[in-house]
Amino acid sequence: LCEMLNVDIKNAYAAGDERNDISMIQAAGVGVAMKNAVEEAKAVADYVTENDNNHDAIAEVIDKLMLGA
Repeated sequence: LCEMLNVDIKNAYAAGDERNDISMIQAAGVGVAMKNAVEEAKAVADYVTENDNNHDAIAEVIDKLMLGA
C-alpha cells in the first residue's frame, strides 16, 4: 500500500496482533501491537495498546500516536 501511495514505509503506522503481523510491525515506522497480541508481536512493537482489538485499540492508536492527544 505504501508503494502504491508513494509513501515511505518509515512514515507508516502498522498494527497487528498475530505472528503473521510481525514483519509488518517491524517494517513500519511505528509498529503497534494490540494488548491481546501474541508475545512475539509485542516484543517487536514500538507501542503496545492499553486496549484490545474489541475495545477501541485502533482509536487509541489514532488518538495517542497520530493525533498526539
